[in-house]
Amino acid sequence: MRVNRLIFLVCFFFIMLMFSGCGKAKVIDLPKVKNGSMDLSNYDICRKTLQLDGSWEFYWNKLLLENDLRSEKPDAYVKVPNTWNKYTINGEVLPGKGCATYRLHVKTNLSANTMLGLRIYNFSSAYNLFINDRLIASNGKVAASASGEIGNYTPQAVMFNTPSKDFDIIIQVSNFHYARGGFWYTLSMGGPGAIVELDNILIGKEILIIGILLILFLFYLTIYLLRRELKYSLYFALMCFLMAFSLDMVGQFLLLRLFPNINFQLTIFIWYTSSTWVVQALLLFLNELFRSKFSALVIKIYMFGCIVSQILYIATPTDFYTKIGLISNMGGGVGVLASIVIVIIGIKKGQRDGWLNIAGLIVLAVTYIHDILYWTNVINNSFGELIYLGLIFYLLIQMIIQAQRIKMIDESRKSAELSMLQAQIKPHFLYNTLNTIISISRYDMDNSRELLRAFSNYLRRSFDFKDLSQFVPLRNEIELAQAYIEIEKARFEERINVNFELPENIDLKVPKLILQPLIENAVIHGILPKRGNGRIDVHIRQNGKVLFFTVKDDGVGIDRESKTREKNGENRSVGLMNINSRLHRLYGKGLQIKSNSETGTEISWFIQLK
Repeated sequence: MRVNRLIFLVCFFFIMLMFSGCGKAKVIDLPKVKNGSMDLSNYDICRKTLQLDGSWEFYWNKLLLENDLRSEKPDAYVKVPNTWNKYTINGEVLPGKGCATYRLHVKTNLSANTMLGLRIYNFSSAYNLFINDRLIASNGKVAASASGEIGNYTPQAVMFNTPSKDFDIIIQVSNFHYARGGFWYTLSMGGPGAIVELDNILIGKEILIIGILLILFLFYLTIYLLRRELKYSLYFALMCFLMAFSLDMVGQFLLLRLFPNINFQLTIFIWYTSSTWVVQALLLFLNELFRSKFSALVIKIYMFGCIVSQILYIATPTDFYTKIGLISNMGGGVGVLASIVIVIIGIKKGQRDGWLNIAGLIVLAVTYIHDILYWTNVINNSFGELIYLGLIFYLLIQMIIQAQRIKMIDESRKSAELSMLQAQIKPHFLYNTLNTIISISRYDMDNSRELLRAFSNYLRRSFDFKDLSQFVPLRNEIELAQAYIEIEKARFEERINVNFELPENIDLKVPKLILQPLIENAVIHGILPKRGNGRIDVHIRQNGKVLFFTVKDDGVGIDRESKTREKNGENRSVGLMNINSRLHRLYGKGLQIKSNSETGTEISWFIQLK
């Protein structure tokens, strides 16, 4: 429960952080655009940037130049940024199709030929931007009719020299290929360095997030190709791929910079298609993780909506299907909210990673809804889109979840290794032990009972499948080893002598099944092949945070050829190979073996105490 509260607390503070810039912007006394004029006489525009938001002069269905405007009166003073579909002139709401001219008169204390810059996003569908009578930027081809217009979306930063201390910014806009037209987004002005920095930041953050999305796309796609049963990887890869396109189409249009021959209609098609299907991919992804009847129903309903929308995108012109853009946006918001419900149902069923997904989805939903309102000019702010922050947060959450899954897989693999070690009790050892107990019971019942007790301890430690943890108290390992030795001594009597030298603290945590297999190796391969009796010395000593182990026997040793095979991993028991690999993985160094035919074999290793 504490973890859940912590997750929601982090989520809450993240949302507050995203919106914290809104309050700061209100307390700064910045110059404002009023009735088509802005006074920058007391503002250092050369060192800073300023958003030219406010009420501009507006001339409907007229493409005017500087000379024309001297004799024209504006049809209205309109709020920008905004779509002109929301403007009313002479009591009538303007249609989406048409053309218009915007003008802003700027007053400064700058001398003539002072260099300034503009950071221009997009106007729908084409524009020309003049400083007085000089054209300094354009996008597409502006026209008074659909036949002459060529639409284009390419954000840009441009520099210009002021003609005098006062000048006009004149923007001609035409729109005959989209449902909504006009001055969509904020226009920023400032010194050249500040404008270049702003442009680099906007492009850089988009390159960063799209790069992350494409890397995740390749990563999860690779996972799916290697393990086809993990369908969630395929859907997440698809979601990242579509999200990269969707973000670019409402961002800096990097795709158009790479492929400048993509026309306006195809740009809009890619935009709407990717935005529609990305939520479907999210729902498919979450359905794989949190299956329920509700998720199956939502996927079918949303899939139907996606197919209908896609048919419209293919069969109708852009100025028709873009009219339903608000409906598409609302459908996307509903899809994100439905995904939250899917995860909540999964949480109630006790499925893993639910709260982390909820936290990520809440932040994603908040930023997505904010940006829909921002893109449609319902709200305006100084910090722009938030979807980048929401996506980074959501992807971070998914990376944490993926790391947890990898950890679970690794723990399962380790548990399987321990299970295999525990299952490596040789059948003939069990048979011989039982036969020995039966034989001893005929003449020494007390000894047979002690042997049964030792055998019981051995089996209990060896077949403890409920405890598959990596580390156990050293006491457990010693008890297992002593039980094994007691059984072997009953079988071979005086031929086996084992001496233990132990540290004071035998409750230290050590890797499981790390001692008994090596003593067994010394008995079978060192002592039993030898004529006469043999001795095994087990030394365990602690030095600070390190525990040193040595198992030494005076058996037959390992000849040179056997050493070579041992080094190459041949003729070695699976148990020893497993112990060696586990030690390497845990401590970076495995078993150290010294052996010759005269003195026997010594195996040593160490572990770092935690």
